[in-house]
Amino acid sequence: MFKLPESRSKQWYSVGAFLFFLYFCALSASRLLLNIELDFKQLIGFAIISFILSCIIGIVGFFGKATLAIISSAFSIIGIIYVLFISVTNLHEGWSDITSIISFLTISSFGVVIGVIAEIIRTLFKKNPSKKSHL
Repeated sequence: MFKLPESRSKQWYSVGAFLFFLYFCALSASRLLLNIELDFKQLIGFAIISFILSCIIGIVGFFGKATLAIISSAFSIIGIIYVLFISVTNLHEGWSDITSIISFLTISSFGVVIGVIAEIIRTLFKKNPSKKSHL
């Protein structure tokens, strides 16, 4: 399995850069698979989406919120797989370009929300250890 970088490690910059490249390439590949011409505005939009999502994951990982980083990354990877699935199968004929991006954003956003909830729960349990009764 993968070993996550330590908190405050500069390796999180590399993780963020890798995720940016992965998201940007997947979003661009979805357009190419659908035979849709890519223009500069779309590339900038894909770069912004990729940058925001990779920064969220990289920054929370840098600050030691590994649970949030893992869950967000997992959901984003699921989103990428679904985008490519929609693009390859042309699942929503005529609407595949829009539905693939919306699906990716929805799945990734859901991952961030679930990750935040999981991180809050983890933090609460970490700060309030179960009290053992002394009989």
